Amino acid sequence: MRDEKLYHEYANWKIEHHQLLKELVDRDSDLIIRFKHVIDVTDHLYDRLIDDTNYTDEEDQIFETGFYYLVDQIEEIAKLLKKPYKDLEELESRSREVNLLLSTIDFQNELLTIENFEQGDMDKLVEFELDVVRRLENKEVIPVDMFEKLDQMTFDMFKKLNVEYYPIDDIFLEIADELGIL
Repeated sequence: MRDEKLYHEYANWKIEHHQLLKELVDRDSDLIIRFKHVIDVTDHLYDRLIDDTNYTDEEDQIFETGFYYLVDQIEEIAKLLKKPYKDLEELESRSREVNLLLSTIDFQNELLTIENFEQGDMDKLVEFELDVVRRLENKEVIPVDMFEKLDQMTFDMFKKLNVEYYPIDDIFLEIADELGIL
């Protein structure tokens, strides 16, 4: 059974972040590329809730997952815009590094869903995240080897846990395709 309160929260959240979301979409921002399909699917499901009495529990779960994911992603972008970066254009110039941060957070969230993850692995990801945040906040260059380091670290973690990692943006791309909204 769906919690319609969540849909009201989504509507309020969209209003609150309208300007940032609009700018990201209008610019076809590299910051939004990682969650564009999440926005599309979540908006589509929100609109269907209003029009369709046969809204399924699965659709409700997809909506909830997408909404919470968007909140996390936009919150991180908004934090960077409040402190070290004066506008979206300046932050956009660091989109590759911001996406490194967002990917690191995605890996942490995925690790939390695995029953037998090792705290040491989470600690490594948190330490890596803090390093990326510090560098972004200080407008320092993030070396290319940090991208490789995250790839290797997460590959090793998920291989050790015998888990295949599917990024949420890939999952929502498939859902968008199934819904016919690509």
